Amino acid sequence: MATPNRSARYDDQVIAAAREVFAEQSFAAPMAEVAKRAGVGVASVYRRYPSKQELIEQVRITAFRRIVDEAESARTEEADPWQALVRFMRRCLREGAGIGTVLPPMDQQHTYSGEFRELQQRVATEIEALVDAAKRAGELRSDVDWTDILMLFKHLNPALPTSESRRAELRARYLGLVLEGLRSGGAELPGPAPERDEWQTLCDNFASS
Repeated sequence: MATPNRSARYDDQVIAAAREVFAEQSFAAPMAEVAKRAGVGVASVYRRYPSKQELIEQVRITAFRRIVDEAESARTEEADPWQALVRFMRRCLREGAGIGTVLPPMDQQHTYSGEFRELQQRVATEIEALVDAAKRAGELRSDVDWTDILMLFKHLNPALPTSESRRAELRARYLGLVLEGLRSGGAELPGPAPERDEWQTLCDNFASS
């Protein structure tokens, strides 16, 4: 019987592999590919995660925790609100952080756990706090909302058929372009940012890249 520590390491191994595979191939990637990347048998993965949706949920939970941790540390360790937002976005995108998973596809037949829903809301709350602080400081343009940041994350971290090092370079490049557009003083943006309810709907129906 596996010890708790060994089980935790095994789980981390599978989640890390799943994150990499989904980043490269989207959520359509087969469980067998995840197992191969993790160096384990596919039957072992199915014993831990009986369905792909359960595995995807755990990948998302891991991403949510990372995002919340990065947001909290940025707010508490950076005196300048703009630098806190920049640090948060850079760190989340630097290694992917699984952040593409904050938006779906989400299986409407799958019942998501209370932990998942709670962390999903914490992500929204933490990013909203960073955005509001940067706007109050006059550094972030006033027509940007926290939902815009999450939508940007989705588009800055698509599934691309290339190496992780190249994906990281591209994320850094396009984040640099985005940050220039987020600074206050630019032309007014067309259309409103998504409201919270609209963002939630997008989180329940957005198609995978």
